[in-house]
Amino acid sequence: MKEYIKEIVRNGKQEDMDCLSDILVDLLYEIKETNHNEFKRYKNKIKGMAYNYEIDQELAKEIVEDMKPLGEYWSMETVENAINNDTHRLCDMYVVMNSLVNDYQNVINPEEVTTYINMAHAWLDDIDAKPHKVWSYFI
Repeated sequence: MKEYIKEIVRNGKQEDMDCLSDILVDLLYEIKETNHNEFKRYKNKIKGMAYNYEIDQELAKEIVEDMKPLGEYWSMETVENAINNDTHRLCDMYVVMNSLVNDYQNVINPEEVTTYINMAHAWLDDIDAKPHKVWSYFI
């Protein structure tokens, strides 16, 4: 199968690529019916490839909703206002700041937003971080 798919891609015929895409989508939705977690894993892998492994607002909100114990402590709008044209992507800051407050809210008062912004920068700017750090860590 893998060789067939590689050959279709190599040939570059748009109608064959569209057909392959339709087959893949049909298979993924069949998987969704029986194994939602596996479907989600494949969906996120495809989304990552499509969007250069950057988390979008929809995925950011999904990630934050699942955080324990607080889930979303700061909304996307709150983070956007707090970081005020930051050097990092809004979705990255939203996910990382909410992750940090979920982990450290018993150590650092959640009202100390500037501290959490600085911590998010330290986490994102880690010099030995691998590419697409936010995607790799949270997905």
